Amino acid sequence: MKACFKILPAALLALLCLGFLAACSSGAGPGKAPEKLETLDMPALEKHFASNKGKVTLVMFWATWCPACKTEIPVLEQLRAKYPKEKLDVMAISVDDTEQVMGEFLMTRPTTLDVYLSKAEVGSEFGVKSIPALYILDKNGQVAFNSAGVYPFEMLDSVISQLVKD
Repeated sequence: MKACFKILPAALLALLCLGFLAACSSGAGPGKAPEKLETLDMPALEKHFASNKGKVTLVMFWATWCPACKTEIPVLEQLRAKYPKEKLDVMAISVDDTEQVMGEFLMTRPTTLDVYLSKAEVGSEFGVKSIPALYILDKNGQVAFNSAGVYPFEMLDSVISQLVKD
Protein backbone atom coordinates (compact mmCIF):
# COMPACT_ATOMS: atom_id res chain seq x y z
CA MET A 1 0.00 0.00 0.00
CA LYS A 2 2.87 2.44 0.79
CA ALA A 3 4.37 1.85 -2.66
CA CYS A 4 1.05 2.85 -4.22
CA PHE A 5 1.13 6.24 -2.44
CA LYS A 6 4.65 6.86 -3.74
CA ILE A 7 3.65 6.11 -7.32
CA LEU A 8 0.34 8.01 -7.26
CA PRO A 9 1.83 11.54 -6.89
CA ALA A 10 4.31 10.86 -9.70
CA ALA A 11 1.51 9.57 -11.94
CA LEU A 12 -0.66 12.59 -11.17
CA LEU A 13 2.24 14.93 -11.90
CA ALA A 14 2.85 13.20 -15.24
CA LEU A 15 -0.85 13.53 -16.18
CA LEU A 16 -0.86 17.21 -15.22
CA CYS A 17 2.24 17.85 -17.32
CA LEU A 18 0.71 16.09 -20.32
CA GLY A 19 -2.47 18.15 -19.93
CA PHE A 20 -0.43 21.35 -19.68
CA LEU A 21 1.54 20.50 -22.82
CA ALA A 22 -1.66 19.71 -24.70
CA ALA A 23 -3.20 23.01 -23.60
CA CYS A 24 -0.10 24.94 -24.65
CA SER A 25 -0.14 23.44 -28.10
CA SER A 26 -3.88 23.74 -28.71
CA GLY A 27 -4.87 26.23 -31.31
CA ALA A 28 -1.85 25.53 -33.45
CA GLY A 29 -2.87 24.65 -36.94
CA PRO A 30 -1.95 21.41 -38.49
CA GLY A 31 0.90 22.90 -40.47
CA LYS A 32 4.56 22.97 -40.81
CA ALA A 33 7.22 25.57 -41.13
CA PRO A 34 6.94 27.51 -44.35
CA GLU A 35 9.54 26.67 -46.96
CA LYS A 36 10.63 30.32 -47.09
CA LEU A 37 9.76 33.02 -44.60
CA GLU A 38 8.99 36.46 -45.94
CA THR A 39 11.32 39.14 -44.62
CA LEU A 40 9.69 42.53 -44.19
CA ASP A 41 11.38 45.87 -44.56
CA MET A 42 9.41 49.11 -44.11
CA PRO A 43 8.37 49.49 -47.77
CA ALA A 44 7.03 45.89 -47.81
CA LEU A 45 5.20 46.42 -44.53
CA GLU A 46 3.69 49.72 -45.72
CA LYS A 47 2.53 47.97 -48.90
CA HIS A 48 0.96 45.22 -46.76
CA PHE A 49 -0.84 47.80 -44.60
CA ALA A 50 -2.08 49.66 -47.69
CA SER A 51 -3.62 46.44 -48.99
CA ASN A 52 -5.38 46.02 -45.62
CA LYS A 53 -7.50 49.18 -45.89
CA GLY A 54 -10.96 48.28 -44.66
CA LYS A 55 -9.83 45.61 -42.23
CA VAL A 56 -8.36 45.64 -38.75
CA THR A 57 -4.70 44.60 -38.47
CA LEU A 58 -3.05 43.17 -35.36
CA VAL A 59 0.75 43.13 -35.38
CA MET A 60 2.86 41.41 -32.74
CA PHE A 61 6.62 41.86 -32.65
CA TRP A 62 8.12 38.81 -30.96
CA ALA A 63 11.04 36.36 -30.86
CA THR A 64 11.44 32.61 -30.44
CA TRP A 65 13.60 33.09 -27.33
CA CYS A 66 10.99 35.24 -25.54
CA PRO A 67 8.87 33.25 -23.01
CA ALA A 68 6.18 35.96 -22.82
CA CYS A 69 5.91 36.00 -26.62
CA LYS A 70 5.31 32.25 -26.66
CA THR A 71 2.40 32.66 -24.23
CA GLU A 72 0.85 35.36 -26.43
CA ILE A 73 0.88 33.24 -29.61
CA PRO A 74 -2.09 31.03 -28.53
CA VAL A 75 -4.08 34.19 -27.73
CA LEU A 76 -3.45 35.52 -31.22
CA GLU A 77 -4.36 32.12 -32.67
CA GLN A 78 -7.70 32.33 -30.83
CA LEU A 79 -8.31 35.75 -32.36
CA ARG A 80 -7.31 34.42 -35.78
CA ALA A 81 -9.87 31.61 -35.35
CA LYS A 82 -12.66 33.95 -34.20
CA TYR A 83 -12.46 36.61 -36.91
CA PRO A 84 -12.44 35.96 -40.66
CA LYS A 85 -9.36 37.10 -42.58
CA GLU A 86 -11.51 39.65 -44.43
CA LYS A 87 -12.09 41.45 -41.12
CA LEU A 88 -8.84 40.85 -39.20
CA ASP A 89 -5.26 40.41 -40.38
CA VAL A 90 -2.94 38.97 -37.72
CA MET A 91 0.79 39.36 -38.32
CA ALA A 92 3.47 37.84 -36.10
CA ILE A 93 6.67 39.70 -36.97
CA SER A 94 9.75 38.04 -35.54
CA VAL A 95 12.83 39.98 -34.55
CA ASP A 96 14.91 36.78 -34.54
CA ASP A 97 18.25 36.97 -36.31
CA THR A 98 17.84 34.33 -38.98
CA GLU A 99 15.30 32.46 -41.05
CA GLN A 100 16.88 29.21 -39.80
CA VAL A 101 16.02 30.02 -36.16
CA MET A 102 12.42 30.77 -37.12
CA GLY A 103 12.16 27.67 -39.31
CA GLU A 104 13.39 25.42 -36.52
CA PHE A 105 10.95 27.00 -34.06
CA LEU A 106 8.00 26.63 -36.44
CA MET A 107 8.85 22.97 -37.04
CA THR A 108 8.37 22.30 -33.32
CA ARG A 109 5.51 24.79 -32.85
CA PRO A 110 3.40 25.20 -36.00
CA THR A 111 1.00 28.12 -35.98
CA THR A 112 -2.06 29.37 -37.82
CA LEU A 113 -0.61 32.89 -37.81
CA ASP A 114 1.10 34.64 -40.70
CA VAL A 115 4.72 34.77 -39.53
CA TYR A 116 7.31 37.16 -40.96
CA LEU A 117 10.93 38.06 -40.25
CA SER A 118 11.69 41.70 -39.58
CA LYS A 119 14.49 43.79 -40.94
CA ALA A 120 16.08 45.80 -38.11
CA GLU A 121 14.59 49.12 -39.18
CA VAL A 122 11.00 47.86 -38.90
CA GLY A 123 11.13 47.53 -35.11
CA SER A 124 12.87 50.89 -34.86
CA GLU A 125 10.27 52.60 -37.05
CA PHE A 126 7.53 51.22 -34.81
CA GLY A 127 9.37 52.26 -31.66
CA VAL A 128 9.61 48.70 -30.35
CA LYS A 129 11.62 48.76 -27.13
CA SER A 130 10.54 45.42 -25.65
CA ILE A 131 8.71 42.33 -26.82
CA PRO A 132 6.08 41.18 -27.20
CA ALA A 133 4.88 44.48 -28.62
CA LEU A 134 1.31 44.65 -29.88
CA TYR A 135 -0.16 47.12 -32.33
CA ILE A 136 -3.76 47.11 -33.49
CA LEU A 137 -4.54 49.25 -36.51
CA ASP A 138 -8.12 50.24 -37.31
CA LYS A 139 -9.74 49.90 -40.74
CA ASN A 140 -8.10 53.15 -41.85
CA GLY A 141 -4.60 52.03 -40.83
CA GLN A 142 -4.48 54.25 -37.75
CA VAL A 143 -2.98 52.86 -34.54
CA ALA A 144 -5.84 52.11 -32.14
CA PHE A 145 -3.80 50.12 -29.59
CA ASN A 146 -0.08 50.11 -28.92
CA SER A 147 1.48 48.41 -25.93
CA ALA A 148 4.21 45.99 -24.93
CA GLY A 149 3.33 42.96 -22.86
CA VAL A 150 1.04 39.97 -22.76
CA TYR A 151 -2.72 40.45 -22.89
CA PRO A 152 -5.55 37.98 -22.34
CA PHE A 153 -7.86 37.01 -25.17
CA GLU A 154 -10.84 38.77 -23.59
CA MET A 155 -9.08 42.14 -23.47
CA LEU A 156 -7.78 42.02 -27.04
CA ASP A 157 -11.11 40.63 -28.26
CA SER A 158 -12.97 43.59 -26.73
CA VAL A 159 -10.70 46.05 -28.58
CA ILE A 160 -10.91 44.18 -31.88
CA SER A 161 -14.67 43.56 -31.72
CA GLN A 162 -15.25 47.33 -31.44
CA LEU A 163 -12.92 48.10 -34.34
CA VAL A 164 -14.38 45.40 -36.57
CA LYS A 165 -17.91 46.71 -36.15
CA ASP A 166 -17.10 50.40 -36.70
